[in-house]
Amino acid sequence: MIENTSNYRFFYNENFADLDKAVSIDVKNKKLNDVLGQLFSSANVTYRVLENNLVVITPVNNQQMKITGRVTDAGTHEPLPGVTIAIEGTSAGAVTDASGHFSVQVPSGNATLVFSFVGYVQQKVPVNNRTEINVKLDADTKKLEEVVVMGYTTTTVKNLTGAAQSVGGAKLKDVQATSVDKMLQGKISGVFVGNSSGDPAATPTIRIRGNGTLTAGNAPLVVVDGIIGGLPNPSDIETVTVLKDAAATTLYGARAANGVMVITTKRGKAGKTQVNFRTNVGTAQLNTGHFHLMNGTQLYDLQTAAGRKLDPSIRDINTNWQKLAFQNASNQNYELSARGGNEKTKFYLGGNYYKEDGILKGTGVERFSARLNLDHNITEKLRVSANFAAVQQRDQDNSGGSLYQYYTNLPWDKPYDGQGNPINPINTDVWYGRDMTNFLYDQQYNYDKHTRQSLEGLLKLEYDITKWLSFSTTNRAQYYHDRNESNGDVRTSAGADDRGNLYNYYLDTTVYISSNLLKARYTVNKVHNIDGLVGAEFQQINWGNINAKGKGILAGKDVLGATSSPMSIGGTKIDRVFNSYFIQANYNYNYKYYFTSSFRRDGSSKFGANQQYGNFYAFGVSWAASEENFIKSIKAITNLKVRASYGTTGNAEIGDYAAIGAYAINTQYNGFPGAYPSIYNVPSLSWEKAYNTNIGFDLGLFNRINLSVDLYQKDNKDLLFNVPLPGTAGYNYISQNVGGVRNKGIEINLSTDNLVGEFKWSTDFNIGFNKNSVRDLYGGKNYIIDPLSSSFILQKGQDMRSFYMRKWAGVDPNNGNPTWEKVTTDADGKKTVTTTSNYNDATLQIVGSATPKFFGGMRNVWSYKNFQLSAFLAFVSGNDVYNSTRELMDNDGAYYTYNLMQLDKGWNRWQNPGDNATHPKYVIGGNKNAHKPSSRFLEDGSYLRLRNVNLSYSLPKQWLDRVKVNNVRVSVGGDNLWTLTKFSGIDPEVDDRGINGTKYPFSTKWFAGLEINF
Repeated sequence: MIENTSNYRFFYNENFADLDKAVSIDVKNKKLNDVLGQLFSSANVTYRVLENNLVVITPVNNQQMKITGRVTDAGTHEPLPGVTIAIEGTSAGAVTDASGHFSVQVPSGNATLVFSFVGYVQQKVPVNNRTEINVKLDADTKKLEEVVVMGYTTTTVKNLTGAAQSVGGAKLKDVQATSVDKMLQGKISGVFVGNSSGDPAATPTIRIRGNGTLTAGNAPLVVVDGIIGGLPNPSDIETVTVLKDAAATTLYGARAANGVMVITTKRGKAGKTQVNFRTNVGTAQLNTGHFHLMNGTQLYDLQTAAGRKLDPSIRDINTNWQKLAFQNASNQNYELSARGGNEKTKFYLGGNYYKEDGILKGTGVERFSARLNLDHNITEKLRVSANFAAVQQRDQDNSGGSLYQYYTNLPWDKPYDGQGNPINPINTDVWYGRDMTNFLYDQQYNYDKHTRQSLEGLLKLEYDITKWLSFSTTNRAQYYHDRNESNGDVRTSAGADDRGNLYNYYLDTTVYISSNLLKARYTVNKVHNIDGLVGAEFQQINWGNINAKGKGILAGKDVLGATSSPMSIGGTKIDRVFNSYFIQANYNYNYKYYFTSSFRRDGSSKFGANQQYGNFYAFGVSWAASEENFIKSIKAITNLKVRASYGTTGNAEIGDYAAIGAYAINTQYNGFPGAYPSIYNVPSLSWEKAYNTNIGFDLGLFNRINLSVDLYQKDNKDLLFNVPLPGTAGYNYISQNVGGVRNKGIEINLSTDNLVGEFKWSTDFNIGFNKNSVRDLYGGKNYIIDPLSSSFILQKGQDMRSFYMRKWAGVDPNNGNPTWEKVTTDADGKKTVTTTSNYNDATLQIVGSATPKFFGGMRNVWSYKNFQLSAFLAFVSGNDVYNSTRELMDNDGAYYTYNLMQLDKGWNRWQNPGDNATHPKYVIGGNKNAHKPSSRFLEDGSYLRLRNVNLSYSLPKQWLDRVKVNNVRVSVGGDNLWTLTKFSGIDPEVDDRGINGTKYPFSTKWFAGLEINF
């Protein structure tokens, strides 16, 4: 109903059609009922809202009838004020009063009333000539009843006790990417996704609740369709659920210390077969952010001012190596699927072709994939499921080294000769760049190809022993084949010394896993709900590769046998086994009080003979407070739950055979095979363990606002670490369980329906805060240099991603020299900080951290009728990024035969005494090692990125019914459209170590999409 009528003009008309006879009424700021009162002694009228803010009022005819009634909550039986009652097909209606009562005039006894209220399921009620209609509205609890797949089990949001968060396939695939891990960025709280390269074939870094190990693997475990496996093709994914706390992850025990990603693929549904076709095609272009290289004039003027003698004729030569190295690239994605079946047999069949050309010429990805998922009920008690999937992916890098040369090549060097042929710098008289490289020449002959193939088959049997007891066995076999081939043509610098070379690498992997579960579910007296499972799992991995390189090969040949002599040959075989047993028990009383517990025992061939098995456990409790009567009386609260859990998980992500005393036999003496001690025997080497504590709560308001908050602490102990040994020991290191790391933080997820009705607006927001610290190191040490990178230090009480280098103190305004901090300590322990221009005298110290203070994302969706607009923002804040590109490209003359980056906004170079400059004096040959690693190149890596915008339109249903099509949706959008950052490099996004080198830039993408459902 229209309340304030100040923007409307009202007309009284008896037949709605003849507006010429209408009588205008002055309404100003009056309410509708007041206006009606001016016209009639009784407000017994109907009204219709027309265009241009016209409201036409008509008295009811003799056939109209008055309906009265009351609307209440179906659960609490309380009255619902403010419920909208509309007469279907008209603009007329009414609203319930404070006691839930309403009165409305309907044109006839055949009318239909539509009852709508925020947070409740809409209900349509035929009048059927009744004069009194009482309605009970059901709360819209669909969000609470959403299924959450935990891998071995499933539950609902309402019954969830652990910290787990799901995201559907539609939200995942709003960005264009080659893999699902890239699509997760910014969509789940506490899950950091960092991409160190814009190469379409690059693999991102994923960290769930921080880094928990010093040198072992930090990647999460991936579970697909209830069993451990690899990432499936994005087009086949239904949902991804990330398990974060012990209550959610402990069933995966030894493999779950880094969190678990549970992925479900699409399956068939009973009913008419649905065919879906989806495509996206688009283009990508280079985005260099704040980073810009000097042109020939700028570089010439800088170097001649510093005293370098250069030929004046080259000053205006400006070869744009960026334009030569990069391109506007195309990307395309085609998906065709069919799903359907009946109550007995269901199927899903999908195929996908994906091709993305890199913006760096010569790079790209091409993938073909197919999947068939079948579900069949053999009997009422026996069911069988089968999955088949195949993928072939080709990655290529025929760039000829153009990425590095784009940064370093001088603008004075010419790429082509007078005939338009690429110049070989080795054969030319004039080439100013130090490296004598022209990627345009090498690209003609050299290549690097990578082909990956995978086949997968899964068979699952489920049998209901009784109504409350069932058994299932799931068995998956996977085969992977990798082939890598690269060459250095004799005509290029990469192959000239060898008279041409060729490298081949082959890898074959087979994986078999069997998971067997006995599940029970029983209810006693309708309030005691008990369920649980007992399981046994076995996994075997056989991994083998062979590689060889030969030299002396005719130009253009690509067969290893065509080489004249071998350069190297190698090969490896690895057999790996996991053996696991687990049990879980859950209880809830009347769906109010929940208790869960689990225990798992894992064995692995990676560990010592005495400690191959590890034990892992978890306990969780939750209270569904919103099920209590005293909470139910608060109508605003639609969900309130408090959760707590504690438990242990493990990490086995180290190399194979690290604990078994062994000899290396890859050597020879006088033509005979030889061996030497290589691996120290450690029979007690065992699992890393993570001790997880989690407290959280979930709050739902008005069925429009859903908030989840989790506080956690994760203590990783007995870390797997290669402790270095003295040279006299005969071994480089010994693998031991030493050290500890703590992560603690807060995760917040907020989902809101801001506007409902014809115009809708919803928001999903998440943010995660994480603090990391080293707790213990081996041998009682207070600190050690990170064995994986000398740029970091592992120090007790400090972040494990602490940068350790000389601290930049700025430019000496008197002479333009660089300065760094020098810290001295006297006999009393007092520290004195001075500055020095001698790089070697500067003190190594902690200067920052690569760990973000917080990160997350926000997605807004607006829809009106058939239009929908979505925008997704991702952000990272509080992390330092080491811009190592500046060691080369901001080198103050140390590498004067390389190009130089332009000074960023706010930067300036020292020129005269007294200058307060950000950059030292430019000196040919370098200025006192100013370009060497220090905090000078450590920058704020915070950014806010518009990750995706998508506008779509669904064609009207009346159009589609004519051609018997269910839905047609067209869309346009873009990825990485805008980034707010202070970072001076190409892009601030990095992996968890925060080092940004000569980076493959991220691209800005534009695309158009079409989706058709038959």
